[in-house]
Amino acid sequence: MRRFEAENTRASDLISVLVVEDQEVLRLGLNLTLQYMRNIQIVGVAADGPSAVQKALELKPQVILMDIGLPGFDGIEATRRIKAQMNTRVMILTSHEEDKSIFAALAAGADGYCLKDISTAKLNTAINSVASGAAWLDDDIARRVLHSAKLADPQITSERLALTESELKVLGLILEGASSDEIGTQVGLKDSEVQSYLKKLIQKVSWSGNSVPATKISRNAKNSQDFQMSKICPTCRVRLGAEFSRCPYDSSELKEDAMIGSVFADRYEILALLGCGTSGAVYKARHRYMHKLVAIKIMHLELISDISLLKRFRQEAAAASSLTHGNIVNVIDFGLSPEGQAFMIMDYLGGNSLDELIAEHNHLPWKQSVEIFKQVCSGLGHAHDNGIIHRDLKPSNVLVVNYGKPDLNVKLVDFGTAKLVAAESEGAGLTVPGQVFGSPTYMSPEQCMGLQLEANSDVYSMGTLMYETLVGHPPFMTENIVEAMYKQVNEECPPIALAAATAGITIDNRLQAIINKTLRKDKYQRHQSMHELKKDLEGLGV
Repeated sequence: MRRFEAENTRASDLISVLVVEDQEVLRLGLNLTLQYMRNIQIVGVAADGPSAVQKALELKPQVILMDIGLPGFDGIEATRRIKAQMNTRVMILTSHEEDKSIFAALAAGADGYCLKDISTAKLNTAINSVASGAAWLDDDIARRVLHSAKLADPQITSERLALTESELKVLGLILEGASSDEIGTQVGLKDSEVQSYLKKLIQKVSWSGNSVPATKISRNAKNSQDFQMSKICPTCRVRLGAEFSRCPYDSSELKEDAMIGSVFADRYEILALLGCGTSGAVYKARHRYMHKLVAIKIMHLELISDISLLKRFRQEAAAASSLTHGNIVNVIDFGLSPEGQAFMIMDYLGGNSLDELIAEHNHLPWKQSVEIFKQVCSGLGHAHDNGIIHRDLKPSNVLVVNYGKPDLNVKLVDFGTAKLVAAESEGAGLTVPGQVFGSPTYMSPEQCMGLQLEANSDVYSMGTLMYETLVGHPPFMTENIVEAMYKQVNEECPPIALAAATAGITIDNRLQAIINKTLRKDKYQRHQSMHELKKDLEGLGV
């Protein structure tokens, strides 16, 4: 029926839409939703601010569905740049519902503002309204726009930015997974008052993070070679190395990252930036009193408005800290800074991620790779034995220390999308049937379809990881996640022997057979556990 309707809809009647969303899974869901609207034609997708502007100018869509939290520069800045050059209609589709984001987006020229929990029918109406030249605002947002000209809650002033003991307690309850009822009981609020209180608190934390420094400067910071300075863009907040002077995304002059050389949570001296992703930044730090080196992952303050992300950040710490194994990164501590920043403390290991090694060497020799594979299997096997499925196994989540040396050590990191099987069976999980989390390039067919997952799903991801390590690319190389997920579900993986022969790479035939088995579409034809897979790898005698 869908194909018939599409064929009988004139192209001139279709509304061309550009989708801008940095989260792969959300982008997929939005694409699938729009594909079933017979009057909508998706003409492109973008995952960051600079790409959004570039594709808008190239494709000239009638409507742009624009997220706010984007890498490079955010959706508000992207909207401003697009509107300065063309008349296309922009509708913000985001989880940010705080007043400062709403008013900033409208000031930048947005023609509509919707939250991501909007129904499919309402989204269709919103797109049609914006495309026709009208404005569209969610009901609650419209009321706030009509009745308030202020950008923030009037009670939130510079004198009131410090969090009270009660407010820190509430943030802690959120991170512990407490329900609204439980929070209300703890702080003495009625059910009807809790949501309003939470919105004000989250807005206060977001403003405090943008207005006041969250740290003190270490007395050792000046003239010390221990501190490796990095820089931060004041416009898009991206963090870069000290060798940069201007942001490559928006050309803004960079400032020194204020975190470097500061004291975090009263006891950790921040030494250097190790990495930065969409959810948080990871810093190398030293305990002031014990002089122990650690890695600190600090959640981006702008994400605190999404309580589900706060809880998932907590789940990452809880999953990793519940596991004690030599091939899993050790989480030492987790909590909130006095300013309300969620953080977790991990062992500092050094080394390189597996994807960095693959990029540096193009591919890794099979004999050296087998030891890496066996250690990954050991760590995942331990996680599975304790009821945890990783769900996001990929080269960037495998840390390799002392590569090429006898004391090589591998650590699994990033349990942010891990599934706690025991907890979910008791109804306490963050996911529901049909939800999809992970990276489609490495996901099993059943994971792509949102089905119930078992340990053999991670086995498939492991097969993809081994394939990429040995030949330099994963089995399926696609341009978008929709194509990647389609291939994972419907197409057999190209034999690794063919990829190796094409690249002139030698791989033991027995190892090829092991990898082919891990990549079978029928999950019951794969290895059923990481222990079984490791045993096969050990049989290679390397």
